[in-house]
Amino acid sequence: MISLDWQKRLKKDTQDFVERKLPDGDYDIDIVYNAYPQRIDGNIPNAVITLVAKTLAAKIYKDADKHFDFYDYILKNKGEHGSMIFSYIMARAIKKQPVLFLNYLEEILFKTDDQKLSNLVIDKAIYPLLKKNTLEHIDLIINWIKKDNEMLEVSIFKLLRKLISSDTNLIKPIFNKLESSWLYATPNIIKLNSKFLKAIYKKDPDFYLKVFQNYKNTRNPIFTEILCEAICCYDKSIQKICDNWSHSGNINVKKMGLHGQKLLLRNKGKK
Repeated sequence: MISLDWQKRLKKDTQDFVERKLPDGDYDIDIVYNAYPQRIDGNIPNAVITLVAKTLAAKIYKDADKHFDFYDYILKNKGEHGSMIFSYIMARAIKKQPVLFLNYLEEILFKTDDQKLSNLVIDKAIYPLLKKNTLEHIDLIINWIKKDNEMLEVSIFKLLRKLISSDTNLIKPIFNKLESSWLYATPNIIKLNSKFLKAIYKKDPDFYLKVFQNYKNTRNPIFTEILCEAICCYDKSIQKICDNWSHSGNINVKKMGLHGQKLLLRNKGKK
């Protein structure tokens, strides 16, 4: 818990940073939060960083497009604290200029090798935007998936799962967007689609089962792999579909059918 006195000081020092240091290219924001005397396991408490980040974001979001050098600097030089501050600023900035900052974040996310940063940016900055206007921006996110960046796809899956958890009406439109990439799915995209189907099952089992029914006659190995890897329950209709695939003349479809049978048996045993 940050005392009221320290809250006032941190906000005042952040204001001073915005007015005096930021315009001069002095980007060492840590001068603000390092003044806080208390440490947890030798580290500045996250509550302090969050307070500074939210205060800073509120001060600069109206002209956020003037400070890209600052954003790049804190990402490169300020470690996890810089990532947190960056994400909170982006959360405010992206609401005002979504196209500009989505394009900027796309460049950041495809360059980073930091899974924590990717998760943080997606959760703090992009999720609130999509939660409010999912269908307006979902195509861009689907295009990111198609570029087959495994680390980013981990973050995007969490985003999609969170979206359908908050609004089950989003299941169908998001699934339809993902389904359009099935034909040429890479191993990473196959994995993401299977995981998303499992997430759908938890929210709408009927929709999940309808997907299997829609593909019951497929002989496409990619489709059968996505579906069989998504098996997370026992259902007689899925059993019949997998039994059929297990007798396919296509070796890959047969392999998936047999794999599906094993998963069904395993899940049947859990009942």
